Amino acid sequence: MHATTTREKVKTTGLCHLAIDASDVDRSVKFYTDMFNMEIVGRTNKFTQLKTTGGHDNIFIFKADAPVNPQACGLTHMHFGFRIDDENFEKALDYIQKNHVKVHHNPARAPGRFVYIEDPDGYVIQLEPGDCE
Repeated sequence: MHATTTREKVKTTGLCHLAIDASDVDRSVKFYTDMFNMEIVGRTNKFTQLKTTGGHDNIFIFKADAPVNPQACGLTHMHFGFRIDDENFEKALDYIQKNHVKVHHNPARAPGRFVYIEDPDGYVIQLEPGDCE
């Protein structure tokens, strides 16, 4: 990897979106809208766009052209996370248990109060109460 040689850095206002492939777009949309109360803000014949309630975070869910294997990307620690307040973190743990959401064991995680789960295609999602850093 090459280090940048410029002195000025590009400043962003945050992450715009994630785009993931799904073996069954409707099933994945149901998972994210039910679990995280995300809303559908766009839909085409190629993808569905979801947005977090009260935020600007978007996930684009594309219909996969081939079998989905999130681990095949070669990134050992590939996952994404949601920030959840304390009250809703407890609700999330209850939802996970009642809906048999697969809990993912992440041996590389640092000590702390959070949980890793998997979406219907095996994408790893970190749920953490409070602010993400």
